[in-house]
Amino acid sequence: MCIIGSTPDYVFHASLPVSLHFLTPVSVSTEEFVVIGPPDPIVAVLGGNVTLPCHVSPAMDVENMELRWFRSKFSEAVFIYENQQEQEEEQLAQYTGRTSLVRDFLSQGEATVRIHKVQASDNGLYTCFFRKGSFYEEASLELKVAEMRKGAIFTY
Repeated sequence: MCIIGSTPDYVFHASLPVSLHFLTPVSVSTEEFVVIGPPDPIVAVLGGNVTLPCHVSPAMDVENMELRWFRSKFSEAVFIYENQQEQEEEQLAQYTGRTSLVRDFLSQGEATVRIHKVQASDNGLYTCFFRKGSFYEEASLELKVAEMRKGAIFTY
């Protein structure tokens, strides 16, 4: 940001017309947001259920956005929500029938996917992706799958 008068780098001549339009504050598009995921890995018990939370900041209604959770590639969809409904066409077969969207806080910018019957192959990195119009953002999160064996916890 340029502040007039703070440094001697700016010299204005009185005889030249000066336009001060650059001092007008620039409005930020209401479509802009940041996607935030959990800072620490999420631990899930093998065979149990787990939630993968993400939210936008500033908080806004995300019900009309495209929401997607995927693995290492955009096309490796774990869950897709678009046009206010779940989209199963692009979903990886291993997640079919095992995922659902927690809709309780969509109006407050929170979108959480639940994975049911956690499998060892669910272990790893996920990306949550939010799109509104042509603007999109994403965040990554890590899921660690753990199993109890003989009183000890093992992670994959």
